[in-house]
Amino acid sequence: MSGRKATIVAASCFLLAVLQLLAALVNPAASVGAAVVVGVLTFGILRLFDVELERAWSPLLIAAGSSAAAIGVRYFGSPATADRTLGLSPLVAFVAAAMVLLLRRSKAQRCGLCNRRIGRSLAFECPRCGLTVCDQTCWIFEHCRCRLCEQNRVPVFSPDGRWWDRRFGPRMKQGRCQLCLAEAADADLRACANCGRPQCRPCWDFANGQCSRCQWTVDDLPEGLKMYMLPGEPGAGRDAPDRRAPIR
Repeated sequence: MSGRKATIVAASCFLLAVLQLLAALVNPAASVGAAVVVGVLTFGILRLFDVELERAWSPLLIAAGSSAAAIGVRYFGSPATADRTLGLSPLVAFVAAAMVLLLRRSKAQRCGLCNRRIGRSLAFECPRCGLTVCDQTCWIFEHCRCRLCEQNRVPVFSPDGRWWDRRFGPRMKQGRCQLCLAEAADADLRACANCGRPQCRPCWDFANGQCSRCQWTVDDLPEGLKMYMLPGEPGAGRDAPDRRAPIR
């Protein structure tokens, strides 16, 4: 745990304990009510300072521990006037925090493929199927699509030949795809507008409209794909770095 995080947790425990102690000095009913507030307020403070603990149940311990510390001070400070029912407060704080945790988990966004809770982790909306997926196992960074679309070769460009004519020019009558080596007689080949390298429509689609040789990128990419792609520099060459930039 970093120094900043430890300081915030310690300060939170102190504030929560003070709140619990003040209520315990009033009467047992106020103490139990304050315990509920302590359980809920624990998550609010951590969120306010943008602190995310490694263990999901850590806020439960913070709430119950802060409440228990305050009740201990109350008992030892004036044992004669302390009601035994004050001992319920730490349990109530723990239960209240647990209910908040369960409620947050039920509303947490999940990966559309593996069902993993995303929380504050990176998430990506696939431009091909529209699913929101996690970055751990379900997003393919190299190809800017989800794992399912990668496996099934789901297209992102229109199948309408007129769309291809407007953006790539007419179909080539000779040659072969420089990626899959399909012949012009068997595949719809389209030339790169910058270097003239021929590629078939499936290979153009798989490459997200970017030439594998010079990094030229077709205009008018679908909006869902455009956010992940940065146009390459024409003439950058076969070994030009991949400039696609996945974002949250």
